[in-house]
Amino acid sequence: MFSDISTFLNYFTFDYFFSGPDDVPEDALWHAYGWQHFLWLIVMGLIIFFSCRAFRKADYKTQTKVLRGVAIFILIQEIVKDILFWYAGLITVEHLPLHFCGISIFFSLWYAFKPNELNAAYVYGMSMPGALCALIFPNWTNFPLIHFSSINSFTIHAELILFALLAVTSGRLVPNIKKIPKLFAVIVAMAIPIYFLNKAWGTNFMFISDPSPGSPLMPLYDMFGDGYVIAAAVLLLIVWVIIFLPWRRRSQHQ
Repeated sequence: MFSDISTFLNYFTFDYFFSGPDDVPEDALWHAYGWQHFLWLIVMGLIIFFSCRAFRKADYKTQTKVLRGVAIFILIQEIVKDILFWYAGLITVEHLPLHFCGISIFFSLWYAFKPNELNAAYVYGMSMPGALCALIFPNWTNFPLIHFSSINSFTIHAELILFALLAVTSGRLVPNIKKIPKLFAVIVAMAIPIYFLNKAWGTNFMFISDPSPGSPLMPLYDMFGDGYVIAAAVLLLIVWVIIFLPWRRRSQHQ
């Protein structure tokens, strides 16, 4: 698997922990769908699985404390991440939490303290699948494996999935397909001002201007060009129907 031991050790060096992408040699970078990527996914998957098992056995009061603790931890991690980017001299306006997963941090916090049908729909319909897609199609491969940005990107997306699955697998959050129109309206309401911010700042929040490289949205962009956002919205609605539909009967008895 490895040409020599030094090649292997290159992936675990702390020499580039605060380095910018231009300062990292090619042989120190990891690649999507390589062993490093799958190792991260396996480890995080096991942690999420056993955490959900333990969470289901806890009483309601303890579960509430855990959900709030996880949500607060995610928020603190986001703040620490930005501090580290500032320390490394890599901070840009792109690090504002205006991507879907950044916004998910605040919806998770909202749900943890004041759960309602809207934030529940977002946590299940946007936060969880969005974070899952980010882990499956990572766009932070320009940083080495042992880099604060890589570690943050893997863990914070896994934590968003963990938060959603803790709520869902425990039965506290029952997805309701009837909330899809309201969820879609919220996404559109957020996308409109973010579209103009992207124009003003030259950013790509919510991937409105361009899809994330390597993501399933790339074929849509190749087919529809700038109009890919409309096709992506249709695809999102289809995905929502698929993941909300199995819960239809349970939600009717809530």
